Amino acid sequence: MCSGRKQQQLTLSSFFKKKTDSDEASKTSDAGSRKQESPFFENSRPDLEQRFGYDPKATIDTEQDEHKKRLHARFVEKFGVLAEEREIKRQRLNGETTAEDTEQMRSTREIPLDLSKYVNQDNEEPKSERTIPEPPRKKWSPLELQVLELKQQHPGILLVIEVGYKFCFFGEDAKVASRILHIAHFIDRNFYVASIPFHRLSIHIRRLVSAGHKVGVVRQVETAALKAAGSNRAGPFRRELKQLYTKGTFVDEMTASDLEEDTELTASSNYLMCVVEEKRGGGGPDELVKTGIIAVQPATGDIIYDAFEDGYMRSELETRLLHIEPCELLLPHTLSKPTEKLIKHITLQRTSAFGEMVRIERLAEDNTFADDYNDAFTYVSGFYTRCKTEHKDGVKHDLLFAEVLQLPDTVIKALAATIKYLSEFGLEHVLQLTKYFLHFSSRNHMLLNGNTIANLEIYRNSTDYSEKGSLFWVLNHTVTRFGKRLLKRWIGRPLVDVDQLNIRINAVDELLTTENAKKQKAQALLKQLPDLEKGLCRIHYGRSSPAELIQVLDAFLNVSTTFYGSEQAERFGSELLNNIFDLLPTIRKDVMEFRNALNAKALSSQDCKIYLFQSEERWPEIPRQKKCISEIETQLESYLEELKTSVKIPTLKFVHVAGIEYLLEVKNSLTSKVPQKWIKISGTKAVSRFHTSFLIEKLKEREQHRESLVVAAETAYRAFLSEISDKYESLRDVVLRLGELDCLLSLAVAARQPNYVKPTLTEGTQVKVVNGRHPMVERFLGTSYVANDVDLDADGCRTLVLTGPNMGGMCERENISSLNVKLGKSSYIRQVALISILGQIGSYVPADSATLGILDAVYTRQVSSDVMGATDNMLSGESTFMVELHEASDIMKQATERSLVILDELGRGTSTHDGMAIAYAVLHHFITKIRSITLFVTHYPFLGEFAVQYPGSTRNAHMSFIEDGEREPCYLQNAVVFLYKLVDGLATRSYGLNVARLANLPRQILDTAKAKSEEMESMIAQKTQLREQWLLRRSMQLMSQEDLDSHIDEIKQILSRLSSP
Repeated sequence: MCSGRKQQQLTLSSFFKKKTDSDEASKTSDAGSRKQESPFFENSRPDLEQRFGYDPKATIDTEQDEHKKRLHARFVEKFGVLAEEREIKRQRLNGETTAEDTEQMRSTREIPLDLSKYVNQDNEEPKSERTIPEPPRKKWSPLELQVLELKQQHPGILLVIEVGYKFCFFGEDAKVASRILHIAHFIDRNFYVASIPFHRLSIHIRRLVSAGHKVGVVRQVETAALKAAGSNRAGPFRRELKQLYTKGTFVDEMTASDLEEDTELTASSNYLMCVVEEKRGGGGPDELVKTGIIAVQPATGDIIYDAFEDGYMRSELETRLLHIEPCELLLPHTLSKPTEKLIKHITLQRTSAFGEMVRIERLAEDNTFADDYNDAFTYVSGFYTRCKTEHKDGVKHDLLFAEVLQLPDTVIKALAATIKYLSEFGLEHVLQLTKYFLHFSSRNHMLLNGNTIANLEIYRNSTDYSEKGSLFWVLNHTVTRFGKRLLKRWIGRPLVDVDQLNIRINAVDELLTTENAKKQKAQALLKQLPDLEKGLCRIHYGRSSPAELIQVLDAFLNVSTTFYGSEQAERFGSELLNNIFDLLPTIRKDVMEFRNALNAKALSSQDCKIYLFQSEERWPEIPRQKKCISEIETQLESYLEELKTSVKIPTLKFVHVAGIEYLLEVKNSLTSKVPQKWIKISGTKAVSRFHTSFLIEKLKEREQHRESLVVAAETAYRAFLSEISDKYESLRDVVLRLGELDCLLSLAVAARQPNYVKPTLTEGTQVKVVNGRHPMVERFLGTSYVANDVDLDADGCRTLVLTGPNMGGMCERENISSLNVKLGKSSYIRQVALISILGQIGSYVPADSATLGILDAVYTRQVSSDVMGATDNMLSGESTFMVELHEASDIMKQATERSLVILDELGRGTSTHDGMAIAYAVLHHFITKIRSITLFVTHYPFLGEFAVQYPGSTRNAHMSFIEDGEREPCYLQNAVVFLYKLVDGLATRSYGLNVARLANLPRQILDTAKAKSEEMESMIAQKTQLREQWLLRRSMQLMSQEDLDSHIDEIKQILSRLSSP
C-alpha cells in the first residue's frame, strides 16, 4: 500500500516540475519502478519517503493540495457526498437492488477474527517474510463483515451470496468460481469478487457441484421494504444459508433437457453411498472385515442397502461400487488401508471435464455413528419416531419402522450417518419411505461382480469408459430418463426366477409381435413425459417450482386420462402388461383435484405464487393481504383527486417511470403551483415528477403488505406441496410402472435386430446356443461376424478348455468396420456370458436358437481387458500374479454348480512350470469339486489331458485355422489363416510369431525368434519321443506279467496318455 502511495506522490511532483528537471524525474520514476518489483525494497531504502514524499521543490504543490482538501471538506459539509447522493437516487429508482450497494459504503466496527485468510494478499510481502498478517487495506464494510461471519459459520463450503440483483463470490471462493465458471474476478475493497446473474444460478451451481465442491446458497431473508420498517434499517440485509448442494445431494430443476443425454454431472448414477466397516480378524492377505453400505439417490428416491464380509482384495465392495456407481461417498475418518486404496482407485478411474467424478465427504470427527452401534441405533430410532408423529398412517409406518430396526448392525451405522448428513440438505425425508429400500445382494438376482461388470463391458466399454460399445448401449432404446435408470438396474441384476423371466420375456414378445392401440398410445405418451421420478421427488422435498409442479401434474393427468376407461378393452395376453395399464388410471381423481386447484395462467406473472390458486378460501391470509393492498391503492386514487382540487392542476396524474410507482407528473409550465413540501424525483424538459410525504408513507405501507402477501403465498404453496407428498407412494408406483413399460418397449426394439431370437428358459443349468454372436461386436462388424455354437450342460459337458492361436484381434470401436477386424477366443467366451445374461434380463439373444438354464452368477478373470491392467495395479506392493491368484481364490470360494466361470490364461504371471501347475490344480478343482459351467482359456496344451480323464464333462476346443507355410516362413506370409470358427480338439501351437508379424516387428527379430522357436520345438519333440518310448516299454513289461489282471488299470492309463496330444 505504501508503495502505491509513494508512487502517486512521485507522479504528482514530477508533473509540476520544470522541463529542466525532466532527467531527474525520469530517474525518480525508474527508482519507483524498481521499488515495486522488489519485495525487500522498503527495508533496504528507508529514505525514499523523505526523498520523494517531501521534496523541497514540491512544497508549493503540497500547500495547494492542502488548500484543495479544505475546500473539499467545506463542500461536503454543505452539500454531502455526491457518491452517496447518487446512491440515494438509485435507491429511489430501485430500492431493492441498490440498497445492497450502500452496504459497501459505510465502514463500521472492527471484529476479532483472523482476517488474513479472507483478505486479498496479492500485494503483501512473501509469507516467509511476515510474522503478523497485514491489516486490510480499508476498514470493513457491513457487507464484508457479514461475509466473514458467514464464512466462519460455514467452513469448507463455497458460498454463493445474494447481493441485490446478482449472486456474488468473495475471497478464495471468487478465485475458484472464476476458474471453473470462466468468469472474471476482481479486487473490490478487501476481497476478490466475482458475480453471476440471478437467472443463471442453477446452471452455475451445477457446474460447481460437478467439479466436486460443496456449494451453499446464501439468500437475503428480508427485503428493502421490511428492512426499512424493521429494527435493522441501519444494518446490512439479513442473509442466511438457505440451500446446500453436493454431487450426491443435487436435486436440480427439471428443464427441457430432461430427455436429452446426461450432462457431466449425471454420467454416474447420482447415488450418495455411505460405507462403514468392522474388523473381523486376520491380518494381511487373511484380513476379514464386515462392511455395511447405504446408497441413496435423492433425485429419484431409490435406496440400496447391504451388509457383507469382505477379504483383503475388497472384491465385494468393488462389486457394489461398480454396480451402483456412486457420485459421492460418505466415509468415516478412519478406514482400513485396503479399503482406502480401493476407493482411491475407483475415484481416480473416472474423471469429468471439471474434476473427479466421485466426491468424498468425511464424517465429522465428533460423529461416532461409524464406531458406536448404540449411538447409531438411538439416532435412527429417534428419526423414525419423529416421522411417525408426522405420518398419517401410523400402523403402516410402524411396520416400516420395524423393518428398519431389523437391518444389520453395520447398515444401521451407515443409515444413521446418512440421515444426519442428508438433514444438512433437507433431504432426510427420502429415508422415511422404507418401502423403497432394496437389498443389493438379494438372491432373486444373478450376481455380477466388479470384475464381470468391467470385463464384459456391461455399462461402459474398456477403451474410453463411455456407454458406446457396452451391453447397456445395445439394449437401451428407452425414451424416458426414469426408464433408462430402471433398465440399467435390470441389466445389472438379471433375474433367477424362471416364472418371473417368462412373464417378462412374454411381455416383450407380445410388444414385438402384436399391434395394440394401447401400445401405440403408450409409445407416443412416453416420448412426451418429463422426468417424473425426479419431479415427484422435488415435490416431496418441497423444492418444486410452480412451473415444475404444473408440468408434473399435467404429465400425470395425461397418463391417467389417456388410459382411463380402457381397463377392460383391448386386453393383452400378458398379465404383466395388463397390470401396468390397469394401474395408470387409478391416480386420475387425486391428480385432477390437485391440478384443478392451480391456475396455469399465473405462471406468466412475476409473483406467480400469489395468483397460483384458483380458490383462496383455504388460505385466508392471501385474500386479506390483497384486500389491504387494494384499499391502499383506492386511497391513493382518492388522494389524487383531492390534490387536483387543492393545487388547482386538473391535469395532475400518476405515472410509473423506471420502476417507481405513483409519481405525480406536472408540466413544467405549472410547477409554480407545486407546494414546496413536494419532493422532486425526476423530470424531463417537458414535465417534472414528484412524491409527497403521504405518498411515500402509503407506498411503504403497501410494500409491507406486498411482502406479507408473498410470505402468505409461499406458506400456502408449501402446504399444497405437502398435500401432494401425502400421495407420494401411489404416484411413485405409477412412475415405476411407466418405467417398466419403457424398459419392455426398449427390449422389444432391441429384439428387432437381425437374427435375434427368443430364448427357451429352463430350470436346469445349461447354455445351448446355435450360431450365437457377440452382441456388441456384431453391432460394429455387421454381417462379417462369424457365429459359433455353445453346448454346455451341468448334466453333460460342463467344462470347455479353449486353446489355439492368438487371433491378434483388437476392437477399435470408432471405425471398426473399416478395419475388418474379427476376434477370437476372448470374444467367444464373452459371447457365452453375454448371451446368458441377456436371457436372464428377459431379452432376445443374438442367435438362431438358444436354450438357457438359470445361472446364479457369472465370474470372470480375464487378462484381455484393459480394465484388468488397471486392477492389477490397484494395490501397491501386489504383483500381477498375486492379484490374479486372489481373484481366482475369490471365485473358487463363491462359485456354485449353477455359476458360469470364465478363466482366461490363468498362471500367466509366473514361470511356465509354476503357471502350468497352478492352472492344472485350479481347473481340476472346478471339474471335480465345484462342477460349475467353466470356460478355461489357456496356452498350456498339457491341460488338454482333462478331456481324456473326464470325457463326459470336459471337452477341448480351439478356433479353427488353416496353416500354409510351405513356401515362406510363417511370419512372412499369411501362413496362418484364421477361420474364427470353434471346432473340437486341442491346438498344440499358439502361432505367436504370426501375431508378431501382424504387429510389424522388425524382420531381424522375427528371424531370431523363429530360429529359437524351431530349436525349442525340436528339443520338446525329442523329449516327447523319449517319453512315448518309455511308456511303450512300460506297457510291454506290464502285459508280460503273469498277474495281468492286476495291471489292467495302469495299462489303460498308459494307453490313454499315449493317445492324448
